[in-house]
Amino acid sequence: MRKNLMKIGFPLVLIFLFCANLSLLNAQRDFSLIELKKPEIPVVYFKVMIKSGSADDPKGKEGLAYFTANLLKRGTISFSRDSLDQTLDFISANIDINVQKDVICISGTTLKENLDKFYPLFMEVILNPNFSEEEIGKMKKDQVGAIERVKQNDAELSLECLNNFIYQGHPYGHLTEGRVSAINSFTREDAVNFYNAHFSKNNIIAGIAGDFDEKLLERFRNDLNKLKDGVIIRQKREVHSIVGRKVLLVEKEGREQAQLRFGHPYDLTRKEKDFLPLLVLNTYLGKHRESFGRLYRTVREKRGLSYGAYSYVEHFEQAGWSNMQKANIPRGEQYFSMWTYPKAVNGKFTIKLVLSELSNLVTNGISQKDLDRVKNFEKNHFPFEIETPQRKSGLMMDEEFYGTKGFLENFEKNIDKITADEINSSAKKYLSPDNIAIVCIVSDGEKFKEELLSEKTEIEYPSGTDALVLKKEDEEVKGLDLKLKPEDIQIWKVSELFR
Repeated sequence: MRKNLMKIGFPLVLIFLFCANLSLLNAQRDFSLIELKKPEIPVVYFKVMIKSGSADDPKGKEGLAYFTANLLKRGTISFSRDSLDQTLDFISANIDINVQKDVICISGTTLKENLDKFYPLFMEVILNPNFSEEEIGKMKKDQVGAIERVKQNDAELSLECLNNFIYQGHPYGHLTEGRVSAINSFTREDAVNFYNAHFSKNNIIAGIAGDFDEKLLERFRNDLNKLKDGVIIRQKREVHSIVGRKVLLVEKEGREQAQLRFGHPYDLTRKEKDFLPLLVLNTYLGKHRESFGRLYRTVREKRGLSYGAYSYVEHFEQAGWSNMQKANIPRGEQYFSMWTYPKAVNGKFTIKLVLSELSNLVTNGISQKDLDRVKNFEKNHFPFEIETPQRKSGLMMDEEFYGTKGFLENFEKNIDKITADEINSSAKKYLSPDNIAIVCIVSDGEKFKEELLSEKTEIEYPSGTDALVLKKEDEEVKGLDLKLKPEDIQIWKVSELFR
């Protein structure tokens, strides 16, 4: 009998060990943890990126992701909002919440000497929010206030309207902060349900950077494993192409400046082979807050029509006071866009000028001389992109989101390989000046609509501009047919937005 048990037992032990190892392997695969050690910097940076965002808002509950995420800092099971805030202030640490279309990021920064006080707070915010009724009422008011601030900032407003316009009928087609009527309907149950559905260990990418040891790393991993298992099932999201030129006029009184946004969605993200060629092309066309871009030189330097003119190959948000893009704002679907802000009287001419520049670039491509120049810029600029451990670890998390491991490590080498033919082919494939949305913030929508549909195009040069030198070129720009019909132009009143 004992021999029989031993015969049976040994295979069972093997099976048990195999299952245990498989369970361990699965546990390790529940989430990705990016680590970047910089012991010379006495700071520790934590980040947890939930792979859900405002695109996951239930229909009729637009803004719920923003609502739920921002409640995390407003009290937990063990800490009230006041005690959280007071402790963070006392140790000069911070916890930030950032909600995007496809992700929610919870970030924490502390001096290493304050880790013992900071770390329990940070994990408590993620693992044990209490969603108190008192804070829910305050959060609703603050969220409505956040929407009003978007409406007051013309640059931000034009970008949000472009997103809403080009993604109509798509989960991206509403403000991350939501709609006022939806916010007013939110309940504690809504927040709890969203948290339970999306804050699972299978749905996160985490990062830790700075001066940390293996003990803290293991503690962080174990604590994140306390999140429940969960699978997010999403329906296929279809993006409708823009056919022809479509115009959205956002009517806001007293506008002396016309905020102009141009854009169209496309099937291109960082994982596609055409992304880097278009990134280089975009540096030539109009990299954010850089003065050597073609748009900047044409719109600002030659004519003085605007203080800036820039272009973007993916969704862009500026990182603080720098001219770089924020990390951790990835999207499953992306769009191309351009931005400038002339005086209102020059709005129509500037629209034609920007479209002419894009059309010429797509048609004629980039020269080898210009390509060498912008490639050198990108390679020289890249070290600044990964200068701090906080930023580099964030960009490594973006690699994980897109499935582009090695993107940072091989960036300069891959930029070197790009040819003019690749760039020009990618431009023709992805950029479409004839099928594009144009958003303009104006004082009088009907008046500007009439101007766009008329045959006349005016330009008012600022003092110091030599109009005679530009006359021939600008007459050609004025002659561009926008090919607009009345039904191609919509007017939205700012007072009615995001309601």
